[in-house]
Amino acid sequence: MAFGVRSLIGRAAKGTPWSHFLDYASPAFFEVMPARALFAQGKEFVANASNSERFAAVREQVSQSLRQREVDVELSPPGKRDPGASLSTLAESTRREMGHRILEIYFTQLLTGEHSILDLRSESFSSASGGALRWHPRAFYLRWEPAFLTGLRELYAGFYLDDQDRFESGLQALGLEGSGDVLLSHLGGNDQRNVRFDSRAFDSSFHETFVRCRERGVALHRNFVALGVYLVCLYDVLESLAVPFDVRSAFEHAYGLQTEARG
Repeated sequence: MAFGVRSLIGRAAKGTPWSHFLDYASPAFFEVMPARALFAQGKEFVANASNSERFAAVREQVSQSLRQREVDVELSPPGKRDPGASLSTLAESTRREMGHRILEIYFTQLLTGEHSILDLRSESFSSASGGALRWHPRAFYLRWEPAFLTGLRELYAGFYLDDQDRFESGLQALGLEGSGDVLLSHLGGNDQRNVRFDSRAFDSSFHETFVRCRERGVALHRNFVALGVYLVCLYDVLESLAVPFDVRSAFEHAYGLQTEARG
């Protein structure tokens, strides 16, 4: 059954930004994600992509949130892509700075609004000659379900602010009790100040998470599809930059905390 659902969804997702996620999704994921929820999330992606007016509104909301958090990025209008350098060709210090801003984009969207643009793939970013980070996302976005978003915020805040009660609350809200230690790897493990992104490690940690959910008979919320896509896109761009990042500092900035200047 899981293989059949995966095959069907794979054909439907072919050529779309979320087809990349399916390459990483383990068989265990399809065993804990109800087929109805999976199709519902896919249907939402398709409907959103076809509504240019809604995407323009979401893009403006996201752009405003990034400005409020002083995230230095130029969000290009739909359909417009200015030429610029690929981030992977930049000097090491510049790649580290650009990646840090992308991490701030990732966290800011989750912490400050109801919508997120999920397209953080490496091909969606470029660098202008003056050093500006340009983001050219496709219309791939969603409005998170409120309960799921609250749980996700508690999970991240609990982890990065060293608040175990909030971390456990987030796990419980997401149905991930007993999987906290596995999730630590994609959150930065024991050293969130020096994280090198590796898609193989991400694949392993998420597979183990879903295996534990399967063992407990847990059915996951449909927004885990979107979260998986979002993380795969994040790993895609940060792995291509081939430098370590201070993930905790990026979270603190997005959360609104004052942090020390990064080198």
